[in-house]
Amino acid sequence: MNFTDDKMLGYDNAYQVFSAGDELVLDKNYRRAHLPLVNSSHPDVIANDEDYCMGTYNTHRRSIVLPVSDERLRQTTTFIHIEKALRNASFASKIAWDLLEKRKNLLHATISSGLKDDCVELAIETLQTFLDTEPVKKYRLGGVFMGPVNTGRLYLKVYPEETGSGHIFGELQSLLGLQQTSFFLVGYFNLTEHLNKPETMELSEILNRYCNETLWEDELRELWLISTHDDLVLSGKISKKIFRSI
Repeated sequence: MNFTDDKMLGYDNAYQVFSAGDELVLDKNYRRAHLPLVNSSHPDVIANDEDYCMGTYNTHRRSIVLPVSDERLRQTTTFIHIEKALRNASFASKIAWDLLEKRKNLLHATISSGLKDDCVELAIETLQTFLDTEPVKKYRLGGVFMGPVNTGRLYLKVYPEETGSGHIFGELQSLLGLQQTSFFLVGYFNLTEHLNKPETMELSEILNRYCNETLWEDELRELWLISTHDDLVLSGKISKKIFRSI
């Protein structure tokens, strides 16, 4: 079984690298879409920008996602170690721990976003056929990641199974006529504040320690369509669950 790797996807050149003396500064995207939802009174919140108003938007956005079990994560040794390292870190008070409970039932990695309302029924049929077509498709859930976009959010990386022409998620995107993407991430931990120099170095060490881990390898059994008015999916709803029937 061959899975994609960092070079095949977009991760390889996108790791946020910190050097001695650096301070982690929450980037513009994060301060517009995430910070208003985890620390609304922060002076660096971008309250209104494009269609965002305090982290939310009026028009819902639909996405196709890979659901990830929070319960299973919390029983995985590597994830337990990652969370323990963060809870014991000097910057632990700058993590939005209350967010974990709020998001646990909608935890996912986005495969494609921007699905139009008039394409939903066709998408459901396509997803069902995709899941039911042999061979059974697989993915790997990898280690922790932070990039230069949404700096302040820690993700887990998903590696789809390779195919002859690319990978299974790219195949699905092509079937639906959606944009080809190369990042498939499970957003999990969110910072509520910038980090000072020692805190940044401590976070960097945690990122480096756990970036190449494997949490599990599994079959693709289920996909969801979700709709949301915010990027953290706090307002999110599952429009449809599609299960593999073979």
